[in-house]
Amino acid sequence: MRFTLIKELRSDALMRPLLSGMLLFTGSFLVADIFLKRDHIGLDFATLSNTLYGNEEEFIEPVTEHFILELLHSDIFFMMMTLLTLAAVYARVCPLKRVAVVVINIVMAAGIADIVLLALAYYRGGGYLMPWLAAFWTWHGGALFMACASLLYLNVLRRI
Repeated sequence: MRFTLIKELRSDALMRPLLSGMLLFTGSFLVADIFLKRDHIGLDFATLSNTLYGNEEEFIEPVTEHFILELLHSDIFFMMMTLLTLAAVYARVCPLKRVAVVVINIVMAAGIADIVLLALAYYRGGGYLMPWLAAFWTWHGGALFMACASLLYLNVLRRI
C-alpha cells in the first residue's frame, strides 16, 4: 500500500504502471465474479429462486446451507479486499473529492447489503431476492466504475 504515501501518483514512474495493472486485474476479477455468480446461483429472479428454494416441478433441489455459508464467506473476503483497495486508489486519484466520497459510500453500502440480503433471501424468503439483485449490480457496477475512472485519471487525465 505504498501508493497511500506518495503525494503525486500520476507522475510516479513506478506506481502508475503498478496501480494500472492492479486496476486492470481488479476489473477482470469483477467481470469474472459476475459470470461466476450467474453460473453458481443465477442473476435473474427465476434462476435465483430455483437455486435457493428448489423447484419440485422441474426436479431442482435447493442449495444446501453449507453452500450458501461458503459463498457468503468467500464473498465477504473478496469484497473486502476489492472494495477497500479500489476505494483507496479512487479516493487518491479522483480530483472531485465529494463525488469520490459519494461513490465510495454507495458502493460500500451496496456491498454490505449484498451479503446481508443474500443471507436473508436464503433464510427468510423470496422477498429479499430483488433487493439482493439490486445490491449485487450496484456494487459490481460501482466497483467497475471506480476501477475504470481510476485508470482514466492515472493514465489519460494525468494533467488535471
